[in-house]
Amino acid sequence: MVVGIWTTIRPSAAGPVTGAELAEFAVSTHTQHVRGRLTLDLQSDSEPRLREWLSAASPFPVVLPARDEGPSERRPYRLEGARLVRLRGKTAAFIAYKMPTGPVSLLVTPDAVAIASGGVEVNFKKVSFHYRRVDGYKVVTWSVHGLTYALVSQEGNETQTSCMVCHSAMKDRDLSHTPTPLSTQSSFGEPIWQ
Repeated sequence: MVVGIWTTIRPSAAGPVTGAELAEFAVSTHTQHVRGRLTLDLQSDSEPRLREWLSAASPFPVVLPARDEGPSERRPYRLEGARLVRLRGKTAAFIAYKMPTGPVSLLVTPDAVAIASGGVEVNFKKVSFHYRRVDGYKVVTWSVHGLTYALVSQEGNETQTSCMVCHSAMKDRDLSHTPTPLSTQSSFGEPIWQ
């Protein structure tokens, strides 16, 4: 009987992680790193070295925006490094950054492992972004080209500076004064559910 109940309750565990569970895992991993409980396998501020390490260490291709390493390019962040983590027994890449607004992290996994969903959704032609608050952190998730990303920061709703870890490479507009679609009325401790 216990096996029957377990089998009935557990079918969703075989499918990809979605929405709130992905955001909670990303925040938990981010918090462990910030508190010194999750060390980085690679400690480097070199993005070419990060790409090389990910190419050798990750069982799936981690796609990150290509950046020029020119000395004149000013970035609103500094890369700290990366490590591989386990999400439901599967590999995910955790990449840590430092920004003036505080630590920022990016979690990357194949979309067979996790799919972005729920929260406050913002749709564009090729991708939908899902915003939510988890334990005082802003989490933005999206799935594109077979990968799912989760960006974690502690910045407020009035800025999206953390998004520059991806957008600065694309010469996009500066998002540091662009508000998020999250309600300014929401408490940082309250999750946003859709």
